[in-house]
Amino acid sequence: MILIHGGTILTVTDGVIEGGSVLLGDDGKIAEVFAKHTDVAGATVIDAAGKYVVPGFVDAHTHLGICNLEVGEIGEDENEMTNPSTPACRALDAVYVWDSGFADALSGGITTVFTGPGSGNVIGGQSITMKTAGHCIDEMVMQNPAGLKTASGENPKRVYKTKNQLPSTRMGTAKVLREALSKARDYKERRAGAEPPVTDLDMEVLCKVLDREIPLRMHSHRADDMITMVRIRDEFGIRMVIEHGTDSVRVRHELARAGVAVITGPLLDVSPKVETASSSFNTPHLLHEAGVLTAIMTDHPVIPIESLRLEAAIAAYEGGAGEQEALEFITINPAKILGLEDRIGSIAKGKDADLVVWSGHPFKASSVAEKTFVNGKLAWEVNA
Repeated sequence: MILIHGGTILTVTDGVIEGGSVLLGDDGKIAEVFAKHTDVAGATVIDAAGKYVVPGFVDAHTHLGICNLEVGEIGEDENEMTNPSTPACRALDAVYVWDSGFADALSGGITTVFTGPGSGNVIGGQSITMKTAGHCIDEMVMQNPAGLKTASGENPKRVYKTKNQLPSTRMGTAKVLREALSKARDYKERRAGAEPPVTDLDMEVLCKVLDREIPLRMHSHRADDMITMVRIRDEFGIRMVIEHGTDSVRVRHELARAGVAVITGPLLDVSPKVETASSSFNTPHLLHEAGVLTAIMTDHPVIPIESLRLEAAIAAYEGGAGEQEALEFITINPAKILGLEDRIGSIAKGKDADLVVWSGHPFKASSVAEKTFVNGKLAWEVNA
């Protein structure tokens, strides 16, 4: 057991505890949260006096381990751009857990990530949710699949227009997605019949979407693309999460009524794409204010994964969110979007013992993550 005592505990969901203690159990769970300094016999003690104890951050949209920039093109495994629809491609089969991005994540206080295919295809493949510490992907995974990557807008248009292939327009993108879901619906009906079809891996994945087992994770920057994709969601009765949502403020009330969550960002991206021209630091706050469940992403490696807390800080101090709301954008909100709020995203008894001891408030640029714990084990220590 490990007992972290003293300091300021930001529980996220149950207020701030000054000078309390957190007990990490040998089972990888938080055994207890104490409101005051408490001694526990047999526990290894970590003195956090003058420091901040914070839940591990959650980055709900990355390409961590799949796009390994250190080795150049040979490490780019995020887009299987040979067909606009590749549902059976799996992130699980492409993640390189020795990518330096995992250490960067731990140094930035990030203990859980959603990682998956890129946006070159209309349907790119299956994503996973995983912890950032470990040496075997199968032991690090929390959800597989965690969602099916889909994309609208510039990217699939650009990729397939150069191939003189569908889709080259937004109409074509919507057609590809509708057609795939329609074929899967027919496949599902035949599968339940007296003469089931030969197993089709792509169709099997799409059936998971139709059965609402996993959501579509929709790459969308423009407001009109978001509305189109919500329309398709409603046609098939499926689940959907909007990723990026750069222009989502224009349709924030429509998204709120539709119950669609948005993982927005990266807020520090300076790419010259036309679709991202309306990027704003106040987007997360305005979405939240409208009733949209909102999180912030890095889209690593678009911006470095350890920048997640700085994005949240900008949303807090420049975007109108304030510290508590911005902290929720990178903890409990992404946990809710992933359906993992019972395990991660806050400091509470029974949750995964994923937490970080910071030298100061995590939104302060000079603060460093001194110790990062994942599943109750020390996974990162500054200068170690």
